[in-house]
Amino acid sequence: VIGQISFIIFLLSGLAEENRTPFDIPEAESELVAGFTVEYSSMKFALFYAAEYAHILALSALGTILFLGGWKGPLLPSPLWFLIKSLFLFLILLWIRWSYLRVRIDQLLGFSWKFLFPLSVLNLLLTGLVIILRKGG
Repeated sequence: VIGQISFIIFLLSGLAEENRTPFDIPEAESELVAGFTVEYSSMKFALFYAAEYAHILALSALGTILFLGGWKGPLLPSPLWFLIKSLFLFLILLWIRWSYLRVRIDQLLGFSWKFLFPLSVLNLLLTGLVIILRKGG
């Protein structure tokens, strides 16, 4: 149960960190035209979006290593398992991004301080308690 809580915290924090919908605070397209990207065009504009997708891929790879067993799996070669798991997580992150509306900064901060932070601290304490109890004190 503790690993699943960590995975959910990781996904929600990663979504907030990548600054895309539903947590696209720097852009705030509904309030600021297209945010900071309005000043860029052509290759610089494309590089911003390529960097955002690279960030999502890195988040997916890290999530695969930390929570989905990395490259381990039956029958297929290890790099292929890692690619399949990473792409699966990448698609989940994109699906979440496409499915939810944007939140305001006050909603994100309230969610982070009132829900994610206490849940993270509780998860840390529970993990420490489980480790202590397994070792026998």
